[in-house]
Amino acid sequence: MLVALLLAACAGVEEKRVRQLLVEKGFGTVAQGVAAQEDYIGAGDGVIFYFDPALALTPGMERLALLATPQTPGLDGTIWVPYVGPVKVLGMTARELGTLLSEQLQAQFKPEILIECRVISAGKGFYAFGETMARGWQPFLKPDFTVMEAIARLGTTDFANLGRVRLVRPDAQNPLVVVINFREMVLTGNTTYNLTLQENDILYVPATFFGTVARFIAKLLQPLGLMVNAVFGFASVRSAYEYLQDPDAYGLYYPPYYGGGYYRF
Repeated sequence: MLVALLLAACAGVEEKRVRQLLVEKGFGTVAQGVAAQEDYIGAGDGVIFYFDPALALTPGMERLALLATPQTPGLDGTIWVPYVGPVKVLGMTARELGTLLSEQLQAQFKPEILIECRVISAGKGFYAFGETMARGWQPFLKPDFTVMEAIARLGTTDFANLGRVRLVRPDAQNPLVVVINFREMVLTGNTTYNLTLQENDILYVPATFFGTVARFIAKLLQPLGLMVNAVFGFASVRSAYEYLQDPDAYGLYYPPYYGGGYYRF
């Protein structure tokens, strides 16, 4: 009885710890937003600042010149700002960050300071799965990257069901799934569902019925194929070993010496 109570208590503590880690809103990343409307700083993005060059020539403000060097947020989502120190920027828009740094630096110096920020996007992309030639995380190649452009770039396998392409917009509360008839879009030119991809979108291309059957059979026979390859590999090694043991084969592998025979080791 006591053991059962202890196990239940341990399970309850573990469940509470897991519950604390669950995503409550959005995709699960710190930086979230719609980059096509107003770009924001994400993981892997660069940040560069613009300001009056004369400020860096003012005595006591020389280190402001370091702001002209592009920075990438660290693992803690911060960049280093002269006279301020680490500043958490992950998820902020360029306008928000420029205003924040202007206020923080203005509080320390008398000359008027106006900082402008630019986000150099490099870490934003989407996910591709299913019957696509390229899978996994894919970077955006242009600001308004659409479904048609994405599939054309990714390529599809012979098993792809282009009439049931799914665009999944993940969210912990309100995920959205849009089924797109890509084949009809190509044949008719109706671009109603040629949606613009957003960061962390999932593009899933399912297989046709026969493609699903073919994939199932391939996975079913995969262990057998590995076993057959192993057996044939062992047989090949054994055959080579036996061939090398044949005295008549020495002339193919060992040079003759002047005594009329072959070197044997």
